[in-house]
Amino acid sequence: MKKLCVVTAARSEYGLLKWLIHDIDTSPDFQLQLVVTGGHLSYEQGHTIDQIIEDGIPISYIADADLDTTTTASIAKSMGKLGQVFADAFRKLTPDYLIILGDRYELLPICNTAFVMSIPIIHLSGGDVTEGAIDNGIRNAITMLADYHFPGTENSAKNIKRMRDSDKNVWTVGEPGLDSFCRENLLNRKELAHNLELDSHKNWALMTYHAETRKSLEYNIEAVKFCIDTLIAQTNLQTIITYANADFGGKQINEYIETEGRKYPNQLKIIPSLGHLRYLSYMRQVKFIIGNSSSGIVEAPFLNIPVINIGNRQKGRYMCSNIIQCSPQPEDIKNAINLVFDTSRKTGTDLQYWGDGNTSKKIIQILTKVLGE
Repeated sequence: MKKLCVVTAARSEYGLLKWLIHDIDTSPDFQLQLVVTGGHLSYEQGHTIDQIIEDGIPISYIADADLDTTTTASIAKSMGKLGQVFADAFRKLTPDYLIILGDRYELLPICNTAFVMSIPIIHLSGGDVTEGAIDNGIRNAITMLADYHFPGTENSAKNIKRMRDSDKNVWTVGEPGLDSFCRENLLNRKELAHNLELDSHKNWALMTYHAETRKSLEYNIEAVKFCIDTLIAQTNLQTIITYANADFGGKQINEYIETEGRKYPNQLKIIPSLGHLRYLSYMRQVKFIIGNSSSGIVEAPFLNIPVINIGNRQKGRYMCSNIIQCSPQPEDIKNAINLVFDTSRKTGTDLQYWGDGNTSKKIIQILTKVLGE
């Protein structure tokens, strides 16, 4: 059996990988090695390793590099520690392959270490473009280090082939996060209202704003402020706000939204991490999503949920017809919310641009064939 080492460093990434992890674990051809690191181990981020444990997935190694996101320098130091920690992890686990997804900065030192230690890298969701964050450069660097590529779309596959000047080992399979909508038993509105202490008769919204890592801290806090100010001005609306990622500025954003949540408890509910099941279930029930999370760009179109995408963090990604692009200015945000409630607004035929909900099965089929040769 080939030992496939899957690394997860953030709550969002784990949700995207969940069904692939499950399918590797139940495959007769592979042995799962799950390594948990990064924001999963941070209490500021909700200590989401607990959710992985609750899911009953065996964890092979906990790679704690004492993640510090206070400054860009502290993040760089944490990245250095990750390289050291994963050298020990790979030496102990001796994986045959490393599987990683996306573009989190924690993944770059992990892939560097695997590359030096001659562990082939399998990269999911490469080839995307996000000009408003440092993720773009990290994702492309990982693409150059990786041996096997599973992009979500044909356009992303073309980008990978162009960067590598080769079409070898590139398979377009769709985005794995969509699998949960086809395979998970999601909670209904009544169950969510009870679980989250919400009024099921009101409109619900979901807000997740991550720091634009190419912008100042002041810019990001102001953007969050304008979003919240506009949301609380809406009547008959309750909004759940989840924490920002463990990027520089994330801690300050989370402190700000906690303060606002205490001011407006009937309109805002601040939850560090909803967890995979509640997040997707709630997403399916909301009137709209606001912020700049990739879940709004990739997963929400599959459900035809309106998304107000703030700023440039996701700039460069394809925007499906359910998405309203918006600047972080009060009047623009207000106009975007009015568009959400405009019943005459129509969406197009591009809502399955990112996949059909069968990505994990496609990846397993390909890996079984290719790695068995």
